Amino acid sequence: MIKNIVFDVGDVLVDFCYRDYMRGLGFDEELVELFSKEIVLTEFWHELDLGVKTIDDGRILYTEKFPQYKEEIKKFWDNIMDIVKEYDYAKPLIHELKEQGYGVYILSNYPIETTEMHWPTFTFLKETDGRIISGYEKITKPDEGIYRLLESRFGIKLEECIFVDDRQVNIEAANKFGMTAILFTGYEDLRKQLGEFGIL
Repeated sequence: MIKNIVFDVGDVLVDFCYRDYMRGLGFDEELVELFSKEIVLTEFWHELDLGVKTIDDGRILYTEKFPQYKEEIKKFWDNIMDIVKEYDYAKPLIHELKEQGYGVYILSNYPIETTEMHWPTFTFLKETDGRIISGYEKITKPDEGIYRLLESRFGIKLEECIFVDDRQVNIEAANKFGMTAILFTGYEDLRKQLGEFGIL
């Protein structure tokens, strides 16, 4: 029996729009792709999610690595508040699930500093019953420990949860640990898949 819906945040409830963010800073496409490859899609970003690296570490590391882009790197980190945007459907979706009686939880890989910038602005959070944020816990999906932490901290059973995430590796882990998992590919598809469980 499904009692709870557990959501990832980035690219599920908010748009992690890092390429558009950099375009908005005036970067050309060559630089957008370079910074995407060398900053965002890296082990360093994973270490931000783990809470073992900081934005200042990023400033230092990438200024040393790409001194020719010193000003662009400063601009990238100084305006990081704008790297995500909440999807319009996020709050209504969670409100609808709460109205139907489901517990709603957040299980997110997210750095500490940007959590403190971004999360106070997310309107959907007030509707949720609890959240696990990797940066504070020093553990990330798909590690089993972060799923078990969700279970133990909130007294819920993974077998009674649907988990929604945009990354296949996290979906496979959730399934392995007993959750029913849905790979997020878009809002309408999510509604359709939830509907197959009699939800929404």
